[in-house]
Amino acid sequence: MNYGEQMMKETERYEVEYRLRERERFLRTLIGNLPGVVYRCRIDEKFTSEFLSDGCQELTGYTAEELVQTRAAWDKIIHPDDRERIRTEIRALMKDNAAFGTPPLEIAYRIVARDDSIKHVRDRFRFINDSAGKIIALEGFIADITARTLADERARVTESRYRLLAENMCDLVCLHDLDGLYTYVSPSSFALLEYRPPELVGTSPFDLIHSEEINCVREDMHERLLKGETDLTIDYRMRKKSGEYVWVETMAQILTGEDGKPTQLLTVSRDISKRKIAEQERAEAQEEIARFYFNEQTARAEAEAAHKEADTANRAKDEFLQLISHEFRTPLTTIKTLARIMQREDESIEERNEYLETIAAECDRQIDMILNLLDVARIEEGSIDLHSEPVDVNRMLRSCDKIERYAANARGQTFNVEYDETLPKVRGDEKAMRRALCSIIENAIKYTPFGGAVSITTELVQTKKRSESPAQKTFAENNIAAEVAIKISDTGRGIHAEDIPRLFRKFYRGKKTVPHDHTTDGTPDDAMGRAETPGVGLGLYLAKRLISELGGRIEAESEVGRGTCFTIFFAVWNDKLDRLDTIDEYGFDEGTVR
Repeated sequence: MNYGEQMMKETERYEVEYRLRERERFLRTLIGNLPGVVYRCRIDEKFTSEFLSDGCQELTGYTAEELVQTRAAWDKIIHPDDRERIRTEIRALMKDNAAFGTPPLEIAYRIVARDDSIKHVRDRFRFINDSAGKIIALEGFIADITARTLADERARVTESRYRLLAENMCDLVCLHDLDGLYTYVSPSSFALLEYRPPELVGTSPFDLIHSEEINCVREDMHERLLKGETDLTIDYRMRKKSGEYVWVETMAQILTGEDGKPTQLLTVSRDISKRKIAEQERAEAQEEIARFYFNEQTARAEAEAAHKEADTANRAKDEFLQLISHEFRTPLTTIKTLARIMQREDESIEERNEYLETIAAECDRQIDMILNLLDVARIEEGSIDLHSEPVDVNRMLRSCDKIERYAANARGQTFNVEYDETLPKVRGDEKAMRRALCSIIENAIKYTPFGGAVSITTELVQTKKRSESPAQKTFAENNIAAEVAIKISDTGRGIHAEDIPRLFRKFYRGKKTVPHDHTTDGTPDDAMGRAETPGVGLGLYLAKRLISELGGRIEAESEVGRGTCFTIFFAVWNDKLDRLDTIDEYGFDEGTVR
């Protein structure tokens, strides 16, 4: 071999050795950086180490050289409680995996590190055979799984504790998948719902929830949990196996995985039927108390109102008696006084005639008051039977004019009555209507001062519906075409606004319109509002009752110091709808023409 060939072979050998060294260096670097121990050991009682990677020191605290040079060192660091188990398992595996090329095997055990700490490892290895197929060594990789093992152990302990708690508590503990299906049900399901856990696993709780609450549970709990809310509580009814419903209170929360995404739902439910019954009973009791309190307050208010009404009635009675006494005594005193004067012989004929006219006027006053009292009594006891007839408004006004004009002239008042011959007849009782109209005219004259004016006008007005009183139920049907409005206006002292709603009350007399000046007698002062209100307060009351009984209505408008206007409405007579009733059962006394 010449020198050139020899140099070539040396170069090739050098390159092969270099590649081998680089490969070995690469493998050592790779193995040295693995998070664990790459090893090779013999198959003997002590598992004598032949090779250990540098990761050995991080795992055990010993260097690879210390363990390789010390026979049976790896066997020594295996936890004493695991050594025999490991030997037994490997012998069993050797029998089952004697053939060459078997897949990697895996066992787990504990080791005792140099600092006496205990670590859990997973040993993944393969049997190495010689050319004859005999197993001569183990080659594998040992990884530290202490953290995971301890975590799994804690999880098992925690799960065991929770399962023990769930299976022994009265509340129903359940796990659900994200669709709501049961994946775990605690044994208390039988006590609560009469179902065994296997009967519920895989089913939906919505199949048992009352139809009135199912949407509420789905929206207020299930959907909100899936949106990320947690620790929700809701009350609803669930159907037991027997078909009976039970009220439950369910607390729910979402469980997430390591990635933070929801994995399942946890619910804890308890029977609150007794609480619901108690709440219902409490609500009913509170309602009963509220009703009792309301009734008590109402009764108290009614009693107070009745007491006040009784007091008012007593005061009204006393005032009425005083007024009646005064109203009777004053004319009688006048009559007696004039009668005594007329007994004297020195009185002239003119004076005697004047005295007689005064006596006649006072008698008329007494008669009017007595008639008013009798009519009020008859109306209130329902003994007045009004009849229906077509009434000529102008004829009725002429009669009132004849009766009342004398009193107006005596007070120097302008008394004007406007007649409209085109007016249609109205429905009513002419005598009762004239009595009511005269009462209002007398009231206007009484409260209008000397030199004042009282006027009466009429007007045909359109209306849509006829008012109908109990006394007029037989008077036709409700729909008519028109009404006749009769207005009585005066330029008297006027009425306070707060008095108008009370004008038509029995025995009610309005307030004075000017301050009291110690002048309480005499018509002029009465008209000007300086004296106490005269009369017994029956005229307007009687007028309103008669008008209402006839199916009419009355309105009042007034301004203090300018006068008052009363408007009376009577329905137009309808030949097709109104029934004629001419029997005079009212027995009205037309009174005295002044």
